[in-house]
Amino acid sequence: MVAFTDVEGIQIMCLKVLPYLLEDESQRTTAQWAGLTDGVLRAMVLFPDSIEVHTVAFHTLVLLARPLGGNEGMLFHRAMVNTRGIFNVGSSSSKNGIVIMLDSMRRFAQDEVLQAMSCWSLVNVALTPLQKTMLVKLGGLTVTANAMLQHPYNAEVQFRALFALINLVIPSEARPEETEEMRQIERELFQELGEVGETSEKEMLDASVGQIANLVVVAMKNFCSSEAILNRACLVLHNLSLNEDYHSVLLWTPNCYQMLEWCIGNYPHDHVLQQSAGGTIQRLNETLSSDDDLRDRFNHSIRAQQQHSLDVAWRDALYLEERQQELAQRQMNQS
Repeated sequence: MVAFTDVEGIQIMCLKVLPYLLEDESQRTTAQWAGLTDGVLRAMVLFPDSIEVHTVAFHTLVLLARPLGGNEGMLFHRAMVNTRGIFNVGSSSSKNGIVIMLDSMRRFAQDEVLQAMSCWSLVNVALTPLQKTMLVKLGGLTVTANAMLQHPYNAEVQFRALFALINLVIPSEARPEETEEMRQIERELFQELGEVGETSEKEMLDASVGQIANLVVVAMKNFCSSEAILNRACLVLHNLSLNEDYHSVLLWTPNCYQMLEWCIGNYPHDHVLQQSAGGTIQRLNETLSSDDDLRDRFNHSIRAQQQHSLDVAWRDALYLEERQQELAQRQMNQS
């Protein structure tokens, strides 16, 4: 990859092989010490219009971002949040690795394979607190939501995006174990981001929570037979419900409360789902019980949604009956 940085075919072949090698943790450790993350990001920058390069690069980042523990993990961490080594020697440019990833997701929003792979990479990247903060501040919530919006019937995209959102929707807490040096690095990074760096994670989530809640419920309805997708969806809603400010959003998201109840009733042996969905409903019920006006409006909303569902079912039944009558009439005419 280093010797032929300008040859797209060689970059693709190398990136296709790397995920299999990086399954081995010792190889992954060696790769991080050797600065492989920089090479992967460099390929994405040098071939900005190649969907294939970016897709296989994301697959490699999935493996590189897997936690190693200890100081080894910081090697990937530093490359991602401030990658000054991704360009050829002599270049005055520098680019944040997470910016490169999110930019790729935005530009190739219509490619479902790339979106699924990139969302998968976000799952592991977000495991490191600073990387997760950078993801949110730079628009990670928006691009993940857009992947779900653009590909509502692709199970892989929905599953990976929901998996990524599980961590992204929880604002990072203060980390007392951080050294002063690490805090200084964070301050410098956020200063480089300008206005974006001054925006808090919670402010970013506040702006997206309504859309995220709705997309999660849509995924639950579209893939109601997929236990894996419902499991992750319930975890996202659970994490949103940990913030009381978002209870009203969840309550007014169409079919959210009903889908949580449906999941509990239909997947009794999934203990994670039972715990997350049950905990969410319990918190929402506590909020409803403390506000009579909110409870009355919510009950009215539920009845309205049920009536709407009945109206849709009735119209569908009428349409089906008309189609059957037309088909019967056509068959009679032909005979």
